[in-house]
Amino acid sequence: MHQIESSKKTESRKVATIWNFFFLNIGFLVSLINGLLIIPIYLHYIDSSVYGAWLATGNILTWITIVDPGVSGVLLQRVAFALGKGDKEELGLAISSGILISSILFFIAVSLGYIFSFFITGLAKIDRHYSAEIVGAFRIALWGTALSLLADTFRNIVLAFQKTKIHGVFLNSVLFASIGVNVILLMCGFGVYALAYTSLFRGFATLACAVFFSISLIRKNKLKLKLNKMYFKSFSKVFTFTFSSSLFETIASNMDLILVSRFIGSSAVTVLDLSRRPLKIVISNVNSVSQAALPSLPHLFGSGDTAKIRNTVVRIWMVVLWLSSFVICGFLLFNYSFISNWVGKKFWIGNTYNVIICLSIFLLTIGYNLSNITTSRGEMKSNSIVNVVRSSIYIVLLLLLGKLFGMIGILTAYLLSVSIMAGYYPLKIVKTLLEKPDVKIIIQEIMIIVAIIVTCIIASYSFKIQLSWVKFATGGVIYSIAFFTLLAVFSKRFKMEFGLIGQAIKDKIKANRK
Repeated sequence: MHQIESSKKTESRKVATIWNFFFLNIGFLVSLINGLLIIPIYLHYIDSSVYGAWLATGNILTWITIVDPGVSGVLLQRVAFALGKGDKEELGLAISSGILISSILFFIAVSLGYIFSFFITGLAKIDRHYSAEIVGAFRIALWGTALSLLADTFRNIVLAFQKTKIHGVFLNSVLFASIGVNVILLMCGFGVYALAYTSLFRGFATLACAVFFSISLIRKNKLKLKLNKMYFKSFSKVFTFTFSSSLFETIASNMDLILVSRFIGSSAVTVLDLSRRPLKIVISNVNSVSQAALPSLPHLFGSGDTAKIRNTVVRIWMVVLWLSSFVICGFLLFNYSFISNWVGKKFWIGNTYNVIICLSIFLLTIGYNLSNITTSRGEMKSNSIVNVVRSSIYIVLLLLLGKLFGMIGILTAYLLSVSIMAGYYPLKIVKTLLEKPDVKIIIQEIMIIVAIIVTCIIASYSFKIQLSWVKFATGGVIYSIAFFTLLAVFSKRFKMEFGLIGQAIKDKIKANRK
């Protein structure tokens, strides 16, 4: 076993996590701009039916990613874990295996996508008047998707080396540039092709930056990239499970808009997407809690520090629970006003549908963040089996309930399927990582959060007031104060964490003064 760098020179897990969290929040702001602020521009330059058709075919485009069995995620875990152990030889073997597999998958993705392009109009039941335009844009965006897929492997090499600052700078620079490219192309009259060319630009630019920094890190650490038949076989064996997981999960998560287009119409696709898009974008910021720790968690598990592991897991769980409930309750109360002011009342999906969407995404967020913990521990096989089961059930429910009950059936199918994810991962973590005092704290916090969510659901049916932007902002401030005041009153753990943050800030100020 070879030592790569002395502990003094290696960036700490804490610093790497903080930088990653910071840049994930910057990415969140980019998502707000790209996913919310720019939508009215889309609807100004692109007909809503054409845009709905693009969204539906975009789901098919995402299916292309099923060729990736999860190489980038496995590579991140393997490289970071090897760094935690200080195993230089395994690093070279893991990186070589990951790059080879990803390169092969890139060409498969492009080929598969081009074949799909001949059938997308029929699958999504797209109007013949703009089908040629959609197919042309699809084929351009296909290259962007494939390049982004390949870029993920090289990005995760950078992340695994704890270089979250470098990764954040180049990734968010590309994202900001993509927004500019998108707006310029829309204003120049490219229509739906603007979205396709933007995807191509983003994929190519991300890959170029990721490859450059990956090569720099490999040279700096003097790693020897070589293929070993036994290691390659061991590395690839994991993909038997992760591929099945990726296949079912990708298809399942990108079927709803297609079925809405077939069963209800492309206009309904736009309504569903716009009604849940703000929530999905905002909740992605909550997901950054565990995502920020993805480079450092495998490193921590590799160190074997049991006490630190328990403390970190409980902290992640609590923060995710608090923040996700805060977001969900806010959208239960204010989503109608937001949609009405943002794109107009005609795009509001209805309160009952909104409640189902909010509960589904809340459960999904809890399950997703906890699954990142088990993934970092190396539990690829069990996680993959859970995802296959969940996705299979979702596909069956989606087809059955969607056909029989339309929109309510499609949303209910999603709620039922994510409940599996939200049930499995908490039990898994409780059994394998935590002790009784930890479990007691978690149960107490869950009871508090459930009470607050139920109260907000009742309130959403009792009051339906369209607030102006000024009143909306004022209401948001009042709501935020009320929510965290309730937590401070009823949650001992929240008060403790808040006190630790305050103390850390004070210590930092004192240190700077010295």
